[in-house]
Amino acid sequence: MTTNKLTMTLAMTAALGVFAVGGAMAFAAVPGSTPTPAAGSQALQSPLTGDAKIAQDCLGTAGDVANKASWRPGARINLDANHGFLVIRDDKNAAVCVIEDGKGTGLMGGVIDNHGYGKLTAQRPFDYLTSMNYAHQSVHFGIAATDVTGVTLVGPNKSEAAAVVKDGTFAVLAKDAENSNASTTNHIRVTLANGGVVSGPFRG
Repeated sequence: MTTNKLTMTLAMTAALGVFAVGGAMAFAAVPGSTPTPAAGSQALQSPLTGDAKIAQDCLGTAGDVANKASWRPGARINLDANHGFLVIRDDKNAAVCVIEDGKGTGLMGGVIDNHGYGKLTAQRPFDYLTSMNYAHQSVHFGIAATDVTGVTLVGPNKSEAAAVVKDGTFAVLAKDAENSNASTTNHIRVTLANGGVVSGPFRG
């Protein structure tokens, strides 16, 4: 082979993006293109964002939570631009995640397993979870059956506050402080998917 022919052969090979590796012929990716993953390779998973990331951040601070990947975000309520709460759940229990500056900083009281989904009934398709009380307002958290579409907190003065409802969890901001464990303090009224309404004391 002459020098001219060898030079031409190498130039054509480079132009086609063909190179030999270990005796096998392979094709290089065209610059600017995205290679297709080879069969059997695992595609990269997108990192968690939003409430899903906040939930996992909170779970990361709790060492006693089993199967953390099975937990998912539910109802979220913001107190202001920098503070809020996110109810998270798995198939059995729920917990409340504290949000500060857009990040999950920990679970409020840990996983609450004495108010689990297995205890919900047709007569009481909701249950109390926990509360956060302030001088002039309070935030209440609960769980609900899958057919609950709306939740209203009825205060001792008959005031009403609509809750944020998502995936069997709810959170509601009340314009009064509430520190009592008495079952008569607050009531809950839920609306079901079939249009039915069920009411009862929040703390049962």
